Amino acid sequence: MTRIGLTFDEYFDLRMKPRAGADPAFQEAADMEREGMFPMATAAASNHLRSRGYDCRPPMLDALVEQGVIKPSQLDAWTQAEVDAAAEHFEECQIFVPYAAMCLALGCRYADFLRPLREAAERESAKYGRPVADDDQYFVMHRVPPRDTTPAVISFTLCDDIRERLERGEEV
Repeated sequence: MTRIGLTFDEYFDLRMKPRAGADPAFQEAADMEREGMFPMATAAASNHLRSRGYDCRPPMLDALVEQGVIKPSQLDAWTQAEVDAAAEHFEECQIFVPYAAMCLALGCRYADFLRPLREAAERESAKYGRPVADDDQYFVMHRVPPRDTTPAVISFTLCDDIRERLERGEEV
């Protein structure tokens, strides 16, 4: 089975890494933040896992510990290995946030949805000279269905009303 949720590296590249053309200082700050992310408190680990596509709440992590699925080295201090182990468990059980579950149904990975959305936002931001958020509400999603040997391909184009607002110089 193909992984649906994000790996830690994909999470960093798609959720934390500054957009193309951003000030290099932002990249340095993101790299420093990446190094200092762990250990995480249970609530932070839960939020992190949600950002990676897993429908996780703090009580669910507590339950994984109580059931012996995860054996944390410290109470309320989740290491990257422990968070990744929780992600593997949620992946195996297919416990996903709605957008990741949508990706499962569409035949793609969550990264295959987020990456083209981010690229579309960067493309439109460059085209119009102002930031366009990587928010799927600004774009129309297109899907080439999966085939025997290839996954689905997702792409995005700007919604007509958003394009018109940008052409008029309005904020979106």
